[in-house]
Formats: sequence, C-alpha cells, structure tokens
Amino acid sequence: MSARPQRILLGHLVAFGDCLYATVIARQLKQDVPGCHLTWAIASPCREIIEGNPYVDEIWELPFSRAHALGEGWRSFTAAAKDRLRRGDFDRIVFTQIPPDNYRNFDGTVRASIYNGYPGRITVPVTPVLRLPPEDVEHVRQFAEQHALSRYRNVILFECAGLSGQTFVTQDFALETARLLLDQHDCCFVISSADRVTSPDPRIIDGSTLRFRENAELTHYATLFIGCSSGITWITTSDWAKQLPTIQLLRKKTSIYASMVHDAEYFGLPHDHIIEMTDCAPARLAACISEILTGTFNDARATFHEQISVDHRFYFETFFFAMLKRGHLHAALGSLLHVLRRYGLRTISNTVKATFKEL
Repeated sequence: MSARPQRILLGHLVAFGDCLYATVIARQLKQDVPGCHLTWAIASPCREIIEGNPYVDEIWELPFSRAHALGEGWRSFTAAAKDRLRRGDFDRIVFTQIPPDNYRNFDGTVRASIYNGYPGRITVPVTPVLRLPPEDVEHVRQFAEQHALSRYRNVILFECAGLSGQTFVTQDFALETARLLLDQHDCCFVISSADRVTSPDPRIIDGSTLRFRENAELTHYATLFIGCSSGITWITTSDWAKQLPTIQLLRKKTSIYASMVHDAEYFGLPHDHIIEMTDCAPARLAACISEILTGTFNDARATFHEQISVDHRFYFETFFFAMLKRGHLHAALGSLLHVLRRYGLRTISNTVKATFKEL
C-alpha cells in the first residue's frame, strides 16, 4: 500500500502581481516535494491567476475583498489554516504574503520579499506561471476583432492601475499621452485598468472589459506596452504573454522599490527591452513613444531611459520607521536584516548619510 502524498498548503491571498510572483513558489514546492498535493488559498478577486495552474492541485477560495485579505481576513485565514494543520488536513503550510504579518520578509522590493517567505532556495525559473482557458483566448480574439486592432501598425497597451504608490500615472495622463500621438502615427491605445474609459475616438479603447488575466493574451496583439509596475506589468512577464518593448513610468521617490529593471538585474533576467522614466509629463512620454514608432527602440532607450539608483530612503521613511512606531520591532529588524543581506552595509550607510545631509 503506497503512502498518501504529502499535503501542502500555500497561503497567498492577494494581490494580482504578488500572486503571479507566488506561482513560482508553487512550482518550487512541486520540485522540492515530488508527488505532493498542493492546495493554494487565495482570495476570490485573485482566483483567476491560479486557475489551470499545472502546479496547483486544489484551490481554497476565500470570499475576501483585497482590503480584507490584507488585514483581518488574513489573520482569520491563518488561524483556520493552522487549525486544519492540527487536524491533519495538511502536513505543511507555507505563507508567502507579506502584509499584514510577514513584513519581516520585506527587503525593499516585492518579488524577492515574497521569495523570502519560502524556507528553501528558489531554483526553478522565476517566470510567473499563467494558464488561460480557450474561452478567454476567444474573448480576446473577439475584442481585437471588435476594435479592429489588426488595422493599426502599432497597438499600444497602456496600464494605468497602480495601487501601491509606485507610479504617477492616472487615466487622464494616459488619455493626454494618446491624444498627443494619435494624429501623428498609425496607432491605437488600449487603456487597461479596472476603470472604464470613455472616448469618442475609436483609437482610444477601453480595456476594462477584459478580465485581468486576459491582458496576457492581449500582448499577442500589441506592439508596445506602457506600464506602472502593477499587476498588468507583471502579467506581461508571465509564460503566457509575449514579451513587448516596454516603458515603465515610476515615481522617482520610490527608488528601486518598483523598478522592473532593478528586479530583472537581481534575478538575471533580460531588460534591454525596458525603458524606465520617472515623474515625467505626457509630452515627454509621447516624445519617447514617437521615437520608438519612427526610429528604433534602442535609440529611444539611449535618450529616455533613466537609471534608477539604489536609494533606501523610501524604504526607511515609509516602512522601517513606520514599523518601529507601531511597535513591530521584530518585523522591522527582520526586514532590515534582509536589506543588509541583499544590498550590504555600505549601500545602507550611504542612504543614511544622504538623508542626514538633507536635514
């Protein structure tokens, strides 16, 4: 009689981009524990990210909103998970979500911090795993047909849904950028977020009618992606999506927190297809896009790409000192140790010196 497979619970409830990162943890668990039965606990709004995932055997869906799953919902879930562990439903549980109880794993960037929640090494590819059912593929095909995307030489997918304070992009910013370019180039813009876009110009297309994960399929119809390091940005890096020339629009004060290039460098991923720009006006973004459409991406990158320096002031101001003020000494010090391991004492010292010089 064969022994039953080890039953493992992975707990990561939200959000879209974070759950995409965590699909790598699911893959790693399957490699580290061959034949295990993996259950993923996830909040209802994010379930679509892991449906059909080949490394997930069962989904434990929790009817939590994003906000609830980042607070009391998480704590009620972890209590229930530990109770099920005691009852023998699971042999092991792994929690990788950072807020509200795993801030000790935070090293200043999101993907690496989620991986810090895994007790072993990450040896599998770090490309997020995503699977779309045939009906999603067909829905995107119909969307492309409805808006005649094939008529345009350039189809620009524009994300404007940043929720973590990492970007300055708004829907109005995206619309103004589009208006500056539409009469100069053979192109259209798909404005993608959860908010509806209304425009009399058929070349400005409302992407909110698509499900979040359907944006991965939409990359196969697009020629350029403009993002703000939120969920749609990271879905374009999944194994389902087509890699696109990319412009990332970030707040300068957040330093490397949301930098796609910084993340790619750390994990040894290609990044020559990415231009990062900080705190720019629509006219400057439009000039960059125009350079790409009329010249080459490399030339545009040489002119417009900004190298975002490693600066931990944002980390200390918005996270470390906030944790100390709330009395979360263990979380703050645990996080600082991760920062020191990753960046070294010299980088941290330089940040502290620069901060005092400005005082």
